[in-house]
Amino acid sequence: RRRQWLPRLRGGDDDGFSCCAGFLCVMVFLFTSFCMSFLEPNEYGLLRNSISGAVHVDALRGGLHVTGPFKSFLKFPAALVTLQFSASPKADRAAVVTRTGADPQDPDSGGQPIKISCALQFQFVKETLSEVYYSLGTYEAARQRYVLLSANVVGNTAQDFIPTDFWMRRDVIASQMLYEINRTLWRSGRVMAKHFEILRVDFADSYEQSITQIQVAEQQKVVNEYDQQVQTVVQSIEVMRSENNATIANISAGASATSKEICGRARRGAFNLKQGLKA
Repeated sequence: RRRQWLPRLRGGDDDGFSCCAGFLCVMVFLFTSFCMSFLEPNEYGLLRNSISGAVHVDALRGGLHVTGPFKSFLKFPAALVTLQFSASPKADRAAVVTRTGADPQDPDSGGQPIKISCALQFQFVKETLSEVYYSLGTYEAARQRYVLLSANVVGNTAQDFIPTDFWMRRDVIASQMLYEINRTLWRSGRVMAKHFEILRVDFADSYEQSITQIQVAEQQKVVNEYDQQVQTVVQSIEVMRSENNATIANISAGASATSKEICGRARRGAFNLKQGLKA
């Protein structure tokens, strides 16, 4: 059953009340649209005046904020940001092409050409976010700058290590690269590098083939050494077996001689005893 509205007691009409409510709703909508801005939970925001271009130095993080009219947020991620250098279609840049340090066994070579696929994660710092904007601009511009700086650091740091380090001491290389990248990004970009990983290392085909041949030769040398040790053990066993057989033969010969001597004595005694009985 429909509800019956009672008439007003002191005059007026429902149209005026409806107009006031509608006007209030419109004002709330306009205030929310023009005077408030929203940030995702994992976003930082720098408040920027759309008319004057002035940017507030204090960054805000996630939520609904009262900003006032003609103001909006310049957004930056608050979570870790990943940069990848590889042949993947989703990579930020191709693998870093550089050279290793000079090989002590071939100091005149000047190092080997190398291609390093890697990834790193960095994070914006809330207190320095305004410095990032003033020196590098928006997030996309800053990101491109970090890609360039990080690639340069990887290429330069790789030259401090010899070729064998890249498969014998890769963890040491990764730690050193993270340290250098963090120092460079903080000094030039006011962000902190948190993680770094070497995904893949590619040498020139000719060098990789020579490495493979050297490793195969070294492994064959180890196999030959073990084979020699086995042959030595086998020969030792044969010598011990021969010595034991000779000992056994000597014991058997001695036992046989002793047995014959005892039997001879017994027969002679028996013969003498028979002769004595006949006499």
